[in-house]
Amino acid sequence: MTKKIILLLAIVGPFVAYFLYMRLMKLNKKKYPIKILSLISVVLIVASLGSLRLYDNYSPSLTKPNISLKPIDVISIQLNSLQRNNIPFKDAGIEQVWEFAHPNNKRVTGPLEKFKKMIYSKSYQMLIKHENSEITILSEDANRLVYKIYILSSDKKRYSYIWQIEKVEIEGDLKGCWMTTSVSPPDFLGEVI
Repeated sequence: MTKKIILLLAIVGPFVAYFLYMRLMKLNKKKYPIKILSLISVVLIVASLGSLRLYDNYSPSLTKPNISLKPIDVISIQLNSLQRNNIPFKDAGIEQVWEFAHPNNKRVTGPLEKFKKMIYSKSYQMLIKHENSEITILSEDANRLVYKIYILSSDKKRYSYIWQIEKVEIEGDLKGCWMTTSVSPPDFLGEVI
């Protein structure tokens, strides 16, 4: 919501300010410098977007857990985000994975800064900017799925992880959402030539 208000002000602000100035000064010769006002609007839009990217709590394009997402969607969102970790901002992929960490998992791995350190650790760093991934289902029931994820890391090494996703059963906004409850340490499968 804040983003929309800031962008709206950046677009219409110069025009509104000009017309208010003309009205307050009671100027008879109304000249509409559309090109100059448009240029000011463009500059304000660029400045607004730049400042929003630096704003700590602003997370453009992070997908929030919701009950319409299937377990495979949750896994894919997390893996794709880690693959392009720093897009659209530094560690966006890790923050996206954090969004889908089950509340019980967050109690163990959180807060976010601790979680980031864990992802950058020796066990999980190969997920960041990996080249590709394959997903297979190991087991599933109504409230839990266990996947085996094969990763080709950026340094051409293959790993596998056991990734468990469960439906949130506790009351609240997340009830019924699929979220990650655990990810195993990796199994090294060898190098790819």
